[in-house]
Amino acid sequence: MSDKTRPDNPFPQGKPDHPSFDVLKTWWQSLESDRGERAALRRAASLTEVMLSPAFHRLLNSLRRAGYGVADYRYPKLAAIAGLAARVKTETSETLATRMGSPKSGGDKAAMSDLRVRRVLACDDVEELYTLLRRALALLGDQSNLADLAATLWHWSPMDEKRSNDPRRRLAYDYYAVAPL
Repeated sequence: MSDKTRPDNPFPQGKPDHPSFDVLKTWWQSLESDRGERAALRRAASLTEVMLSPAFHRLLNSLRRAGYGVADYRYPKLAAIAGLAARVKTETSETLATRMGSPKSGGDKAAMSDLRVRRVLACDDVEELYTLLRRALALLGDQSNLADLAATLWHWSPMDEKRSNDPRRRLAYDYYAVAPL
C-alpha cells in the first residue's frame, strides 16, 4: 500500500484486516519474549505509567514507521490500547462486548453484569475507561479480540447521538444481543 492510500490514523472500526492491526499484533506478540515489559504494562495503574514504559514507545514508533500518524493528544488512547493489550493472554475472534454478554460456561448470567457494562458505556474519561476495562478483561479471563479492543478504544469519545458508528452504541448492541436478560 502506498503512503498516499494509507490513512493517517490507525485502528479503523469494522476493518479487522487493516494493516495497522498487524502492527499491534506483532507488537503484542513481541511482549512474549519481553516478559518484564509485559509485566510492567500489566501492573501499570495509570495511563501515565503506560506512557513512561519503553514498550509503549516501541508500539508508537512501530505505528509511525508503518506510516500512521499518532498525534500527541492521542497518546492516552494509544496508552490504553497498549496497557490493555498487554493484559490479553489469549486472542479471541469474539468482540469485547460479545464476550462481556456471553454467559460463562455452565452459567446463565452474562460474564459481566449489566451494571458494570452501563458504567463502561457512561464513561467519558479515557483514564477511567482504562481502569474499567482492566477489570472487565480480568472477568473475561484476560481474553479479547485485539482488533476490536483497539478500535473501540481509539474511537471512544463522549457520547454523540448523531454518530452512527459510535463505539458505545456498537458495544451496547453487541452486549445485549447475547446477554441473558
